[in-house]
This record gives sequence, C-alpha cells and structure tokens, in this order.
Amino acid sequence: MLNWFRLLSVKTYAIVFILLLATLFGVFSAVTLQKINVLRNQLSIQHEQSARLEMVQAVLLLNQKLMQDSQKFIDWNETYQQIFDPSYYDYWKKRVFQSGILPDTVTAVELFNHAGLPVSRSAGEVMPKPLINKTRLTVSKQGARVYGYLTRPIYDGFNKSSPSGYAMIQFDFLKALADTMSFHYIDSSHLDLDLAEGQTVDIDQMVGHIRYKLNANPETNRLFAMMFNERYQMAVIMFVLSVALYFALMRFVAHPLQRLSQHINALKDNYDHTHLPELHQKLPILELEHVRNSLNDYQQQLDDMHRRIDEKNTELWGMAHRDSLTGAYNRRCFDEDCQLWVSNSLQDDAGVALLLFDCDYFKTINDTYGHQVGDQVLIAIANTMQSCLRGSDKLYRIGGDEFAVMFMDTDAQRSVDVAHRCVTAVGQYDFSVLGIKDPIRISVGIARSGELDQNRPEMLQKQADMAMYHAKLPGYGKVVVYNAEMEALSKSVFSNPLTNAVFNAIQTGNGLVIHYQPIICFETQQVEYYEALVRLQIADELVLPHAIFPVVHSRHLEAEFDFAIMRRIAQDLAKQLIPQGTGVSINISGVSIEHADFQSRIAQFESYLPYYKLVLELTETSLVTRLQQVSTILSGLREAGFLIALDDFGSGYSSLSYIANMPVDIVKFDLSMIRSLEQGGRQGMVIDGLARIIADAGYTLVAEGIETEQSLATIRQIGFSHGQGFLFGRPEILPLDIKLS
Repeated sequence: MLNWFRLLSVKTYAIVFILLLATLFGVFSAVTLQKINVLRNQLSIQHEQSARLEMVQAVLLLNQKLMQDSQKFIDWNETYQQIFDPSYYDYWKKRVFQSGILPDTVTAVELFNHAGLPVSRSAGEVMPKPLINKTRLTVSKQGARVYGYLTRPIYDGFNKSSPSGYAMIQFDFLKALADTMSFHYIDSSHLDLDLAEGQTVDIDQMVGHIRYKLNANPETNRLFAMMFNERYQMAVIMFVLSVALYFALMRFVAHPLQRLSQHINALKDNYDHTHLPELHQKLPILELEHVRNSLNDYQQQLDDMHRRIDEKNTELWGMAHRDSLTGAYNRRCFDEDCQLWVSNSLQDDAGVALLLFDCDYFKTINDTYGHQVGDQVLIAIANTMQSCLRGSDKLYRIGGDEFAVMFMDTDAQRSVDVAHRCVTAVGQYDFSVLGIKDPIRISVGIARSGELDQNRPEMLQKQADMAMYHAKLPGYGKVVVYNAEMEALSKSVFSNPLTNAVFNAIQTGNGLVIHYQPIICFETQQVEYYEALVRLQIADELVLPHAIFPVVHSRHLEAEFDFAIMRRIAQDLAKQLIPQGTGVSINISGVSIEHADFQSRIAQFESYLPYYKLVLELTETSLVTRLQQVSTILSGLREAGFLIALDDFGSGYSSLSYIANMPVDIVKFDLSMIRSLEQGGRQGMVIDGLARIIADAGYTLVAEGIETEQSLATIRQIGFSHGQGFLFGRPEILPLDIKLS
C-alpha cells in the first residue's frame, strides 16, 4: 500500500486535494444553510413574540382610551341627570351618539341605578348586569360580532364612597382594537376572538383569546434571499479558484518537481555526471546536496518546535483548566469531566457521587477582613481539602467559595468519610495566621446516582446543593447526604433558632442589632449620612443579612421585619446617638411600602427631617413589578422631605428608562459594578459610560465596596460624588465616635 502511494504523481495529489477542498466547501455550505434555516426559525419566533407584545400594548392602549372616553361620558351633566330622572331616556341615548362624546366604535350605552338595575324599562335588554362598586371591561361574542362592555360607577359631587349608578358602554371590540394603534407585526384586518357564543372574558384574559395574522417581514425575506445568492456566488468563486489553483499547482509546483525528479534520476543513472540531459533550468549537484542538508536541518528544527509546542499545549491546558487563585481545577474542567463521567456511567452502569463544599459565611469574611484575606482563605481551604483526597482525585472550584469532588463507582460511605475528613481538616486549620479571629467552617452536600440517564449531572448538582443547604441549617451536621424528603423540606422553613430569632426581633425587638456604615461626600470629605445594616444576635453569634432574609422571605415577614428595624432606628435617633448634621439611610422593601401601615410607620421619622438627612433605600428588583403603585407612594415621601435611593444598581433589571421614570434622587452602584470598573475591558467601558450618563442626568451617584485609594480615584474620575466601603469605615454599632469638622 505504501509503495502504491509513492507511485502517485503530483498531479494526482493536486486533483485529490481540490476534490477534498470541494467536499469541505460542500460540508461548510450545508452547515451554513442549516444555520440560516435556524436563524430564519428564530427570527420567526421573535416576530411572533413581538406580535404578541404588540397585541398586549394595543389592549392596554384600548383600555386607556376607553377609560378616557368613558370619563368624558360620565362627566357629561346629562348622564348624571338620567340616573335620577330617566323620563326622556330614549331621546337622551340618541343625544349621546349625536354629541360626539363617544368614539364611533361604540354601538350602545346604558345606565343602571346604584343597585345595578336598569334606570328605564327600555334599558339593559342586551347589556350584561354590572358588578357593584367595580369598574369592569369584558368582551363577549354574539353571533358574528364581538362586543366589548365597559362598566364604570358614577359618583355624585359629594359622596365618593358609594356610586349613585353605573354607566355601561357597548362597543365593537375588534374595530376599536384595530383603530387603537398602527400595527407593525400584526395584520389588523384579520383580528378575531376564539370565544364560544355568549362566552365572556375580562381584560386580563383577553389577549389569550385574540387571534390574528402576522404581517410579512420583507426585510427579513430580502436578507435571506441575499444570503442564498451570496452562497451561490461563493460556490462559483470556489469553482473558479479551484481551477486556477489546479493550473497554478501544475505550473509552479508539479512541473518544477518533475524537472527536479528528472534531474535526480539523471544523477542517479549517470554516476560519472558526464551525460546529463539538457534541462530548461539547470540544477547543480552542489545545490541539491544543500537542499538535502537543509531539509534534514529543517526537520530537526520542526521536531524541536513540536516538542516546544507540546510543552506549551500542556501549559495552556493547565491554564485553561486550573483555577488561577487556588490551583484547583476550574468550572470548565468540571463540566468537561461531567460529560465524560456521564458517558462512562451509561456504558458501565457505574454510580457517581458528587460532593459539594461551601465555606460558611464567606461573604461576611470578605466584608469584614477584605477581599485579599478572603482570597488567602480560599487558597488555604483548597490546599487543606486537596490533602484529604487521593492523588488521582480532582478538586474543582466551581464558584466563588464553592468546591466540588466527583467520585466514580464508589460506595456511599467512602464519600461521607472523605467529606468528614475535609470538614475536620478545615476546622483544625489555624486561620489566625491570616488575622482572622472567627472560626472558619465548611458545609458539604452529597448526592449519588446510579442512573445518570434519568438523573442528569445538573440534577445531581442541584441535589448536592440542596443537601449542602441543609448542612448549613441548625440541627444538621456539616455533612448531609441528599434524600428525597429534602425536596419537600426545602420548600418550607421549619422552626429553628434563626426563625425564632426573627419572630422575637419582630415582636419584642430583642436580638435586633443595627450597625451603621458611613457614606462619604467627596466634595466635603465628611460623613454625609450612615446606612443602617441589620444583624441578629443569637447567643454568641452575630447573624448577618444573607442568612436572615431567606427566613424573612420564606415566612413573608418583609414588612414586619422592616418595621421592627425602623422602630430601632427611630429609637437611636431619639437618643441622639446618630450625630446631628448627618443622616441615616434605611433599607425598605417594596412589600413594606405597599403595606397598609407603612404611612403611619414612616411618619415617626418626619420630626427628624429638619435635623437629619433621611434616605429610603430600595433595591431595584423590589420595584420592577410594582412600579406604578410604589412610584406614587415614593413621590409623596419626597415631597415630605425624604430622599429616595435606588440600591444595588446593576444587580437586577436596571435600565435608564426605568431610572428616569422613578422618583429617585440617589443611585447606588452594586459592588459587582465597581469591580467591573476596576477590571476595565469592554464591560468596564459600558459601566463607565452608564455612570457618566446617570451623573449627567442629575442623580447623586454612590459607589459601594470601596476598599483602596485606586478604586476611589477611578470612581471620582467617572463622576461619583459619594462612596461607601472599608476605605472610609466599617459598619459599627452605636454610639458612633465620629467628630465632624
């Protein structure tokens, strides 16, 4: 076979090469076509989603327009007169349509008294009975027509508690919907509802019943036509290039090699070198020897280069699969090994055990001792756990302070033993050499599976994470093996010391500890106000917010817990423990703002407004679903003298339009946003530009998590006017021993 290949000519290899190139182009073309079709499907789906959003917008606009038009109808003095004196009711209905008060899509109007009964015998024949004390917009199908019914109460000028009557408007729903706005994605001439005869739906269910046709997207069609044309043009170009390449190979490669081969054969056949054939280009013997030696030298250099490349590849593999901080394997390596283990387990029916490690209260360590100490803690934990494993076992760092170990085909007890060894070793490590006075502990969750075809790796990791969550709870050991009962158990929060402490803090205030961290004004270099940060004292342990609020949220105690914190802050203000001339920032949830007692609770701070700057901090995620209601309440608080701060900007669904439409005075950038600014790159440039836009719009910018002078210089250059972090001061309990100049 080898001799046969040696007999092939350069021309044959050129033809084979061009055929392979054509085949590769064909494969590439097929893959490209498939991706084009996938893109077409994605654009089609996006088009449908845009159409649905457009329909939702149209329904909302229709509702708004109907409310505006019906308000004019209700405010018409003749409408109110008919409630009490319908003697010329039929004539009045004609007057309604002649007056032009209502749009031409309205087909009928009726009035009802305060009990929901028609004011006239001729009224209410085709209208549904109104709901008492409610404004209601419904749609009903009657034959081939689809009618909408808007019912609104009518109040007199003095009594606003109970209506004097009700006005009901019947309108052509589909025509009104088509006239509401100019549709871009929907063909408004083909609107319909899939309602049964006489079926009625409210406005919040209306969109799901509307049927419509989508408008064609000519731009997309032209784009895909252009892509297909380009594909065919590339095929033609590829063909021309292949032919040109073939002739170029023949002219500049094959023919010179043939002449060189003839010359070499001639040298071989003519030992005395006296009868060499005449060639168009002479090839001296000395040069051929130089070529042979050069080829040998070149081959040696290639071998050396390949060895160096192999070494570099090994080094690059380590860099790509190792965590740069701890030296453990990283998340990328973990995901790749997971796929390998899945394949092996399906073939060998082997069991898999996943051990998930997490450092308890690691965020608190970072907040208390700084990120540099936190990094050293992670390195120590990784080295300690690695020493508890076999040489062939891999330790992965899959998150900030999360590590993992995966065992194949091992018994459950060995996994538990390894976990306990790691917990014990970390617990015995002397972290005081890092300046840490608090004990460092890890929690371990273990999940096992022998049927990975049904229990996928992501499910196994979820189960291990659930077990680790239970390992952190009081009453559990630091090593917990997942069982099916945890699925239901994790969905509810049972009574435990932390839960009891939360209830006790709400009811009596006992155990509730407030720390205050200064917020500095860069212009005056003074403390402008303090942020109130909550803790719970349980025995000798001070529990931080990241452990408190899961219990608060699971019990739906957000408002009650916020009110307890507000009581404690008000007590501190009353005792003048917070320096006058400064202020305090109070974290408030959206749930608390909507609570019925919120106005009375916040009123206790109004007497301090002349002496303190009082700021209400709300996380952006707590406002997203309650924008309209919360905005009204916050506007009233701003008028009273409170300042409104948007906390944790960048951690949720922030947008410039969202900020612009909220009554916000202060925007606090989340710690992750500040870290991105320090790291630079594309993400840093985006955050830099965003911060400048917000600052130029007149908002006060506060940067959280400032620990170094370099960070301070960066944010001040961008336009931040205030800062908060360890560089300026740590959270402290009262009294605050700070002198203001």
